[in-house]
Amino acid sequence: MPEEFPISDSIKQKVLCAESAAIWPLDSNPLSEPYQIARYLQDRGFRLYPINDLEEKLLEEICYHDIRLIPDDYDILLLFTQSDSLPEVVNAIFNADYQPPLIWAHKGIHDQQSFDRLTDGGIATVMDSDLMACFKKWTEEEESRESSECP
Repeated sequence: MPEEFPISDSIKQKVLCAESAAIWPLDSNPLSEPYQIARYLQDRGFRLYPINDLEEKLLEEICYHDIRLIPDDYDILLLFTQSDSLPEVVNAIFNADYQPPLIWAHKGIHDQQSFDRLTDGGIATVMDSDLMACFKKWTEEEESRESSECP
């Protein structure tokens, strides 16, 4: 992960306390990284909000064709878009009624201007990192210590 996209302790705490995630896009291929990560999070009790304009349901959850259609607040927006699509995605995020407290762009996805816009807009942001790998590492660390309380 590039140094310009550090993962702070406050971001780590947001992930460990999260209960829901929107995944953009989530596809129907059980072998794809987005699907596997979504399933992993779902198996750990996360409420999922798949964003997919071709499917009606994925992982037994209703798909949303647009981020603005998600009816509930959610804790993390997990992005699997292409890096060159991030400016358009950031526009959609800021045009939605709700902005999540954390946006996580998966490994290989990064754009400094998008990162700066999101963080300047008050949204915690991670780019070019594997959420599932971090989550596993952090939960193992938490289990080996006494679990901290979530705010």
